[in-house]
Amino acid sequence: MGVSVIIIGHAGSGKSLLTNNFSRYLLNQGYSVASVNLDPASPPGYATKADIRDFVKTEEVMQKYSLGVNGALLKSMEIGMEHIDDLCINGEHDFVLYDTPGQLELFVFTEFGERLVKRIEDHCACVFIADSSRIKNSSHYSATISQSATVSVMLGIPALTAFNKSDLREVKDPEYYLRELKNEGVLGEYFEPLLRFVEITSTVYRQIRISAKTGQGFYDLFTAINEVFCACGDLS
Repeated sequence: MGVSVIIIGHAGSGKSLLTNNFSRYLLNQGYSVASVNLDPASPPGYATKADIRDFVKTEEVMQKYSLGVNGALLKSMEIGMEHIDDLCINGEHDFVLYDTPGQLELFVFTEFGERLVKRIEDHCACVFIADSSRIKNSSHYSATISQSATVSVMLGIPALTAFNKSDLREVKDPEYYLRELKNEGVLGEYFEPLLRFVEITSTVYRQIRISAKTGQGFYDLFTAINEVFCACGDLS
Protein backbone atom coordinates (compact mmCIF):
# COMPACT_ATOMS: atom_id res chain seq x y z
CA MET A 1 0.00 0.00 0.00
CA GLY A 2 1.29 3.45 -0.95
CA VAL A 3 1.14 6.80 0.80
CA SER A 4 -1.12 9.67 -0.23
CA VAL A 5 -0.05 13.15 0.84
CA ILE A 6 -2.59 15.97 0.70
CA ILE A 7 -0.77 19.30 0.51
CA ILE A 8 -2.76 22.14 2.07
CA GLY A 9 -1.98 25.76 2.80
CA HIS A 10 -2.98 29.35 2.21
CA ALA A 11 -2.62 31.05 -1.16
CA GLY A 12 1.04 31.76 -1.88
CA SER A 13 2.35 29.34 0.73
CA GLY A 14 4.11 27.23 -1.93
CA LYS A 15 1.84 24.19 -2.38
CA SER A 16 2.29 23.76 -6.13
CA LEU A 17 6.02 24.38 -5.98
CA LEU A 18 6.33 21.79 -3.22
CA THR A 19 4.25 19.29 -5.19
CA ASN A 20 6.53 19.74 -8.18
CA ASN A 21 9.89 19.67 -6.43
CA PHE A 22 9.07 17.14 -3.70
CA SER A 23 7.80 14.71 -6.34
CA ARG A 24 11.16 15.08 -8.10
CA TYR A 25 12.94 14.43 -4.81
CA LEU A 26 10.96 11.24 -4.26
CA LEU A 27 11.59 10.10 -7.83
CA ASN A 28 15.33 10.63 -7.31
CA GLN A 29 15.09 8.45 -4.21
CA GLY A 30 13.78 5.63 -6.39
CA TYR A 31 10.07 5.83 -5.55
CA SER A 32 7.18 5.84 -7.99
CA VAL A 33 5.26 9.11 -7.65
CA ALA A 34 2.07 10.61 -9.07
CA SER A 35 0.83 14.19 -8.72
CA VAL A 36 -2.81 15.27 -8.76
CA ASN A 37 -4.01 18.85 -9.26
CA LEU A 38 -7.20 19.67 -7.33
CA ASP A 39 -7.27 23.40 -8.08
CA PRO A 40 -9.87 24.14 -10.77
CA ALA A 41 -8.67 27.74 -11.09
CA SER A 42 -4.98 27.13 -11.83
CA PRO A 43 -3.11 25.01 -14.39
CA PRO A 44 -0.67 22.89 -12.38
CA GLY A 45 2.59 23.70 -14.18
CA TYR A 46 3.85 20.13 -13.64
CA ALA A 47 3.04 16.68 -15.01
CA THR A 48 -0.09 15.21 -13.44
CA LYS A 49 -1.60 11.76 -13.21
CA ALA A 50 -5.00 13.41 -12.76
CA ASP A 51 -6.15 17.03 -13.04
CA ILE A 52 -9.49 18.46 -11.91
CA ARG A 53 -9.23 20.97 -14.77
CA ASP A 54 -9.82 18.13 -17.20
CA PHE A 55 -13.39 18.17 -15.85
CA VAL A 56 -14.03 21.72 -14.67
CA LYS A 57 -12.33 25.09 -15.14
CA THR A 58 -13.29 27.96 -12.86
CA GLU A 59 -13.00 30.60 -15.58
CA GLU A 60 -15.52 28.67 -17.68
CA VAL A 61 -17.84 28.25 -14.69
CA MET A 62 -17.79 32.03 -14.17
CA GLN A 63 -19.00 32.60 -17.70
CA LYS A 64 -21.52 29.78 -17.84
CA TYR A 65 -23.25 30.56 -14.53
CA SER A 66 -22.57 34.35 -14.40
CA LEU A 67 -20.80 33.98 -11.07
CA GLY A 68 -18.11 35.98 -9.34
CA VAL A 69 -14.77 34.42 -8.45
CA ASN A 70 -15.77 33.04 -5.06
CA GLY A 71 -19.08 31.66 -6.25
CA ALA A 72 -17.43 30.09 -9.28
CA LEU A 73 -14.80 28.43 -7.09
CA LEU A 74 -17.46 26.87 -4.88
CA LYS A 75 -19.45 25.76 -7.93
CA SER A 76 -16.27 24.29 -9.44
CA MET A 77 -15.68 22.14 -6.36
CA GLU A 78 -19.32 21.05 -6.47
CA ILE A 79 -18.85 19.93 -10.07
CA GLY A 80 -15.52 18.35 -9.18
CA MET A 81 -17.27 16.03 -6.69
CA GLU A 82 -18.80 14.23 -9.66
CA HIS A 83 -15.29 13.20 -10.74
CA ILE A 84 -13.69 12.21 -7.44
CA ASP A 85 -13.22 8.63 -8.61
CA ASP A 86 -11.18 9.98 -11.52
CA LEU A 87 -9.06 12.10 -9.18
CA CYS A 88 -8.19 9.40 -6.63
CA ILE A 89 -5.07 7.43 -7.53
CA ASN A 90 -5.09 4.26 -5.44
CA GLY A 91 -2.56 1.45 -5.26
CA GLU A 92 -0.51 2.42 -8.30
CA HIS A 93 2.39 4.37 -6.79
CA ASP A 94 4.56 4.56 -3.69
CA PHE A 95 3.51 8.19 -3.20
CA VAL A 96 0.65 10.29 -4.53
CA LEU A 97 0.79 14.06 -3.93
CA TYR A 98 -2.53 15.92 -4.00
CA ASP A 99 -2.13 19.65 -4.66
CA THR A 100 -5.18 21.43 -3.22
CA PRO A 101 -6.78 24.79 -4.17
CA GLY A 102 -5.15 28.06 -3.20
CA GLN A 103 -8.03 28.84 -0.85
CA LEU A 104 -7.72 26.04 1.70
CA GLU A 105 -11.35 26.40 2.79
CA LEU A 106 -12.42 25.07 -0.63
CA PHE A 107 -10.93 21.72 0.36
CA VAL A 108 -11.08 21.65 4.15
CA PHE A 109 -14.53 23.14 4.72
CA THR A 110 -16.45 21.67 1.78
CA GLU A 111 -17.82 18.21 1.11
CA PHE A 112 -15.29 17.77 -1.69
CA GLY A 113 -12.33 17.34 0.65
CA GLU A 114 -14.17 14.99 2.98
CA ARG A 115 -15.35 12.80 0.11
CA LEU A 116 -11.95 12.64 -1.55
CA VAL A 117 -10.20 11.61 1.67
CA LYS A 118 -12.74 8.85 2.19
CA ARG A 119 -12.14 7.53 -1.35
CA ILE A 120 -8.38 7.28 -0.87
CA GLU A 121 -7.46 3.68 -0.09
CA ASP A 122 -3.75 4.25 0.55
CA HIS A 123 -2.27 5.50 3.81
CA CYS A 124 -3.25 9.17 3.88
CA ALA A 125 -1.77 12.17 5.66
CA CYS A 126 -1.86 15.92 5.24
CA VAL A 127 1.04 18.32 5.04
CA PHE A 128 -0.04 21.80 6.12
CA ILE A 129 2.28 24.34 4.50
CA ALA A 130 2.91 27.42 6.64
CA ASP A 131 4.62 30.50 5.26
CA SER A 132 7.63 31.14 7.52
CA SER A 133 7.80 34.79 6.42
CA ARG A 134 4.45 35.40 8.15
CA ILE A 135 5.53 34.00 11.55
CA LYS A 136 6.54 37.22 13.28
CA ASN A 137 5.77 36.41 16.90
CA SER A 138 4.48 33.70 19.21
CA SER A 139 0.83 34.53 18.53
CA HIS A 140 1.32 34.15 14.78
CA TYR A 141 3.06 30.84 15.39
CA SER A 142 0.30 29.59 17.68
CA ALA A 143 -2.43 30.58 15.24
CA THR A 144 -0.64 28.75 12.43
CA ILE A 145 -0.21 25.58 14.47
CA SER A 146 -3.87 25.66 15.49
CA GLN A 147 -4.87 25.85 11.81
CA SER A 148 -2.94 22.67 11.16
CA ALA A 149 -4.76 20.97 14.03
CA THR A 150 -8.10 22.16 12.60
CA VAL A 151 -7.24 20.66 9.21
CA SER A 152 -6.50 17.33 10.88
CA VAL A 153 -9.82 17.37 12.75
CA MET A 154 -11.88 18.40 9.72
CA LEU A 155 -10.38 15.80 7.38
CA GLY A 156 -9.92 13.06 9.98
CA ILE A 157 -6.31 12.34 8.99
CA PRO A 158 -2.90 13.09 10.56
CA ALA A 159 -1.53 16.53 9.71
CA LEU A 160 2.10 17.61 9.72
CA THR A 161 3.06 21.29 9.75
CA ALA A 162 5.92 22.18 7.41
CA PHE A 163 7.28 25.72 7.60
CA ASN A 164 8.10 26.68 4.03
CA LYS A 165 10.42 29.47 2.84
CA SER A 166 12.81 28.67 5.66
CA ASP A 167 15.62 29.81 3.38
CA LEU A 168 14.17 33.33 3.73
CA ARG A 169 13.10 33.32 7.40
CA GLU A 170 13.82 30.70 10.04
CA VAL A 171 11.07 29.72 12.44
CA LYS A 172 12.32 29.13 15.97
CA ASP A 173 11.76 26.00 18.07
CA PRO A 174 8.34 25.50 19.73
CA GLU A 175 9.80 25.97 23.20
CA TYR A 176 10.84 29.52 22.27
CA TYR A 177 7.28 30.49 21.37
CA LEU A 178 5.90 28.88 24.51
CA ARG A 179 8.21 31.08 26.58
CA GLU A 180 7.33 34.19 24.57
CA LEU A 181 3.61 33.61 25.00
CA LYS A 182 3.96 34.59 28.64
CA ASN A 183 4.65 38.16 27.44
CA GLU A 184 1.66 38.33 25.09
CA GLY A 185 -0.94 39.33 27.66
CA VAL A 186 -4.52 38.13 27.17
CA LEU A 187 -3.72 36.72 23.73
CA GLY A 188 -0.87 34.71 25.20
CA GLU A 189 -3.15 33.34 27.91
CA TYR A 190 -5.49 32.14 25.18
CA PHE A 191 -2.86 30.56 22.95
CA GLU A 192 -0.62 28.91 25.55
CA PRO A 193 -3.04 26.08 26.50
CA LEU A 194 -3.97 25.71 22.82
CA LEU A 195 -0.34 25.27 21.83
CA ARG A 196 0.20 22.73 24.61
CA PHE A 197 -2.88 20.84 23.44
CA VAL A 198 -1.47 20.64 19.92
CA GLU A 199 1.88 19.55 21.34
CA ILE A 200 0.47 16.50 23.10
CA THR A 201 -1.90 15.52 20.29
CA SER A 202 0.41 15.92 17.29
CA THR A 203 1.83 12.73 15.77
CA VAL A 204 5.17 14.32 15.04
CA TYR A 205 5.97 17.36 17.12
CA ARG A 206 9.29 18.64 15.96
CA GLN A 207 10.00 21.56 13.73
CA ILE A 208 9.88 20.69 10.01
CA ARG A 209 11.57 23.50 8.13
CA ILE A 210 11.64 23.32 4.34
CA SER A 211 12.18 25.34 1.22
CA ALA A 212 9.97 24.20 -1.63
CA LYS A 213 12.23 26.22 -3.92
CA THR A 214 15.66 24.85 -2.95
CA GLY A 215 14.71 21.43 -1.55
CA GLN A 216 16.05 22.28 1.89
CA GLY A 217 14.49 20.03 4.54
CA PHE A 218 12.96 17.54 2.09
CA TYR A 219 14.63 14.63 3.89
CA ASP A 220 13.09 15.76 7.20
CA LEU A 221 9.68 16.03 5.55
CA PHE A 222 10.08 12.61 3.94
CA THR A 223 11.00 10.91 7.24
CA ALA A 224 8.20 12.70 9.12
CA ILE A 225 5.63 11.45 6.59
CA ASN A 226 6.94 7.91 6.99
CA GLU A 227 6.83 8.15 10.78
CA VAL A 228 3.11 8.94 10.68
CA PHE A 229 2.54 5.33 9.59
CA CYS A 230 5.49 3.65 11.28
CA ALA A 231 5.57 3.13 15.05
CA CYS A 232 9.23 2.25 14.82
CA GLY A 233 10.26 5.83 13.99
CA ASP A 234 11.55 8.44 16.42
CA LEU A 235 8.55 10.69 16.95
CA SER A 236 10.20 13.00 19.43
